[in-house]
Amino acid sequence: MRPAATLTLALLLAACADTERREPLAARGAEIARDPTVSRSRYNVFACTTCHAVRPADVGARLLPGAPLEGAARRTSFWGGETAHLREAVERCWVFFMRGTSSDLDGPTGAALGAWLDSLAPEGSSAGTQPVAHTWPRTVRSLGEGDPSLARPIWDRACASCHGAVGTGAGRLGPSVSIIPGDTEREHCTTAFPPTYPDATTYMRTVVVEKIRHGSFLGYAGSMPPFSTEVLSDDDVRHLTMLFRCP
Repeated sequence: MRPAATLTLALLLAACADTERREPLAARGAEIARDPTVSRSRYNVFACTTCHAVRPADVGARLLPGAPLEGAARRTSFWGGETAHLREAVERCWVFFMRGTSSDLDGPTGAALGAWLDSLAPEGSSAGTQPVAHTWPRTVRSLGEGDPSLARPIWDRACASCHGAVGTGAGRLGPSVSIIPGDTEREHCTTAFPPTYPDATTYMRTVVVEKIRHGSFLGYAGSMPPFSTEVLSDDDVRHLTMLFRCP
């Protein structure tokens, strides 16, 4: 066999072997992405797919805080342009929301997730590879009165998958997830509110805006992920706050 033909055959065999190794690794990554127990924290209720659809077509009517994962391995930036590194983007979710540790991603777990994300962005495909716009206001303010009749439809699309039914929490992800609005009202309606707010309800609703916009990043909302203005507009959030009222 001629040298050039021998080299070509060797490369093809190596590529096949690499594919054979990565396919089961990617399959394991898909399992990890759907399993909230992999973070090792008994308090974690999230999996990757709790906040992210795998493909845009999977989103349906839901309003998810995270972008679809298809194409993510080939995006040039993440988190609304805050980082250019896929590892850092994954680590934020893993540490802030799933209560894992950064070192979890240094071994087999990280390798499997990386192989799975890579399998969702095949070479030559541009699907989902463009950075996704996400904007989180650095400061929050009272948004004023919304329309109570619009609160439940928004809740059903954006909040119910984690918090369950309004008032009872039926169907929520786990016992550590707040029952809305009761838990929030018990915590904040009895708190002395700053004099810059006209009443306890206005203050408490502003706290709710903070929880929605910043999630756990500024110490609010436990491990809740933040919703950007592209996912939930200020009007959407204004309507949602109508579910909350101090006695």
